[in-house]
Amino acid sequence: MWRVVVAAATVALTLGACGGDGGARPEPSADTVQVVVIGDSLINPKNGCPEGCTGFAEQFTDHVASVVGTPAEYQTVPAGGVPEAVEAVSETGTESSTLAAADVVVVEVGFNNALPDPGTGIGCGTWFLDTEPGCLAEGVATYGDLYDEVFSGLKSLRGDRPTVYIATTTINGNITPAESFPDGLLALDPTREPEMRQWAVDAYNRWDTMLTERARAAGFQIVDLYHAMNGPDGTKTNWPEYTDDGAHPNRAGHDLIASLLARADLSAISR
Repeated sequence: MWRVVVAAATVALTLGACGGDGGARPEPSADTVQVVVIGDSLINPKNGCPEGCTGFAEQFTDHVASVVGTPAEYQTVPAGGVPEAVEAVSETGTESSTLAAADVVVVEVGFNNALPDPGTGIGCGTWFLDTEPGCLAEGVATYGDLYDEVFSGLKSLRGDRPTVYIATTTINGNITPAESFPDGLLALDPTREPEMRQWAVDAYNRWDTMLTERARAAGFQIVDLYHAMNGPDGTKTNWPEYTDDGAHPNRAGHDLIASLLARADLSAISR
């Protein structure tokens, strides 16, 4: 859990390691705008920038402070996947008080769920190219219901207080060329790489279409990371421009995500 306070309007961002991961969480300050990001490992800049860079959550919080004209601070709520996010937003969740205090909330989860995996117990009972269209559709619909729980849970925690609700789409880090990442998805069977690449593209197109529809229906603004990083048809790899490992954003990746979040409408909390 990180908590960083950013002054309004005149603050200058500096490069460096962002935040930490320990200690008791301090109580939110009543005179600041509270930004909370629910996310998987993509939210931690140390995963993609071991040398240190300013993460998108901190950059976006600086933007919020500048636009609203009030100091802002951010906190992160880790959620490895959509089921974990459901637990986080429940009234009995350990982070319920943090989320209830969020003037701006960003949901960034799904990267680890978009490909069907029998280990999750949701969707297909087979892995990869052996999956059938019917079970793929069933799995995506099941996760759609879970997203609904995340979105409704956040709104329940916030009640009728003015809130900026944002959900991001999910990037596809699974089409990085096999020769660049021997441990990646496409390296499983190099003889079938074109087929595997298309299968992964179809999976993320299907996933992000669902996510966008569910988020908008819940009244969340969509920040489309998927098409920004993977192109209009989802076939562009995000490596090495935005990630060094095919998944976690590097410095340019965090900068891009922050710039996309900065397009969100903050009028609900303008003072």
